[in-house]
Amino acid sequence: MRDKIKWLWKYYKRYPYLLLVLLILTPVQAAFQVAIPRMVEFTVDFVKTGTVQGGIQIWLTGLGSDLGLSAAATYALTLVALGVIACALYAFVQSHRAWMNFKLEWMIRQDSFNDITRKGPDFFNKFRTGDLVTRLSDDIEQKLAWFACSGIFRFYEAVVFVVFTLAMMITIDPMLTLLSAGPLPILILIFFKSATILDRRYDNLQRNISSFNDIMEACFSGIRVVKAYVKEKVQKKKFHEAAVNRRAAEISAIKATTIVDSLYMYIWQFGVVIVLLAGGYMVIGANLSIGKLVAFVYYVVYLIFPMFDIGQFLVKSRQSAVSINRLRELQAAPAMVDENGSVGADGDFRGAIEYRNVSFGFPDSARNIVDDISMKISPGETVALVGKVGAGKSWMVNMIPRLVDPSEGEIRIDGHKLSDYRLSQLRRQIGYVPQEPVLFSDTVRNNILFGREYISEEVMNWAIEVSQLKSEIDEFPDGINTYIGTRGVSISGGQKQRLALARALAGKPKILILDDCTSALDSSTESALWARLHEVMPDMTTILITHRPDTLESADMIYVLEDGKIVETGKHAELIENGGQYAKMYRRYRLAEEVTYG
Repeated sequence: MRDKIKWLWKYYKRYPYLLLVLLILTPVQAAFQVAIPRMVEFTVDFVKTGTVQGGIQIWLTGLGSDLGLSAAATYALTLVALGVIACALYAFVQSHRAWMNFKLEWMIRQDSFNDITRKGPDFFNKFRTGDLVTRLSDDIEQKLAWFACSGIFRFYEAVVFVVFTLAMMITIDPMLTLLSAGPLPILILIFFKSATILDRRYDNLQRNISSFNDIMEACFSGIRVVKAYVKEKVQKKKFHEAAVNRRAAEISAIKATTIVDSLYMYIWQFGVVIVLLAGGYMVIGANLSIGKLVAFVYYVVYLIFPMFDIGQFLVKSRQSAVSINRLRELQAAPAMVDENGSVGADGDFRGAIEYRNVSFGFPDSARNIVDDISMKISPGETVALVGKVGAGKSWMVNMIPRLVDPSEGEIRIDGHKLSDYRLSQLRRQIGYVPQEPVLFSDTVRNNILFGREYISEEVMNWAIEVSQLKSEIDEFPDGINTYIGTRGVSISGGQKQRLALARALAGKPKILILDDCTSALDSSTESALWARLHEVMPDMTTILITHRPDTLESADMIYVLEDGKIVETGKHAELIENGGQYAKMYRRYRLAEEVTYG
């Protein structure tokens, strides 16, 4: 648990004054509350005997006498004052603990989310979307945030309360205190026996919640495919199985929690029985006053809820330990790129790209995905990359905006290594459209402005016009303010691609990367798009991954990749004349297009 508290400390120290207030006021509030039964003792004994005994009672009645109050009135007002002060302090401490809970939840979630956005593709291959959502929602909100403040401070409050209460009980009668502590060894044994069981069951529960959320996310995001292949029953079965597994894991965890909580709650109540039996016998024998017995019973009852809180803390600490481990697992995964560059990418950025013996592969992979690539691309040049599926084309262009960094070699832009540039400025100069357009459940406008919020309305309209999307946006129900649904579910494939292209063009980048992102466009629309693009941005460096014959013919240079290596280089006419791999692929592409479009 010590390492878990150390992990949380970086959040605590952001609010040192609030932490100090809670640390100081918690024992102060406990002291006032613990004083109440002692005051009850004085009152009961005074009512029974009619005499004032002891130094504190004499001081109180003397103070009351100076104010013109009787001893009975003094005791009554003191009880009321203690209760009001204890209640006010309790409300103050509780409200500030709740505020701290929300702040910790917000900080932990923000840090975790920001950390995840810096991870690379291998991270997202390992952790499913539903699992990540669970870790950032259920793990933080339901398990960790409460424990991080209220849980720990309730434990702190309970320990302070127990110490103060036991101190008061010892001053009343040490032997009776020892007898009332009889259940304590049993509770300690329960803690050590239950810790491993709770750990295992809550880890299993969180895994089942992650799996449950992942199945829902996959089904809803791919609902078109599910319906197209009539797989609703299969999805229902998967969902049912996941729900059953989650329910079983929840019941298992709740059973263990309930047993531990109940044992802590009720075993301690045996102490009340012991006190009543032994204390009653002592009162009969005139070895203990009725007031002291009443106060002692109060204290034993007082201990029930702190002991319950301690039991709750032990249970919740196991839950939170699992959640902290799950968040630390995310943080432990390395970020794919270093963001410590210092070179700006401003007005003199031209877009000259050079690959120098570049290779890329994942650490756990036996071979490189991109293998010893060297090439130069001049500013304003249009370069096409072609090759079979898995040849390494997408990974090759992913290195330019530093979605991943080379394993070996280096890439330079305008003579500077990519790592020398400030990452945010570098990416601002690059327009990137991935193979599968990524759209958000938002309006057309906000999808275009994503990452380009600073551009003017005029520039946005220009990007829409260049991407050949204007006439279709005008026909949308709410025009540019139309919501397009999750991943653009309400628009066509071609519209998705052009919307993603409009987003890339909106920043007027010096480098444009298009990863087979015009595959859903017909030939005439694509031709119009390229003609307009070259007209308005003649100096833009463009890298294409495509299988469209007309696009390949217009490229300034073509690179053919196979197994991560460049196997052919040249202009379209040269490569056709050579009759190599490119010529064979081109003939297949041309035939496929003729069959598709006639």
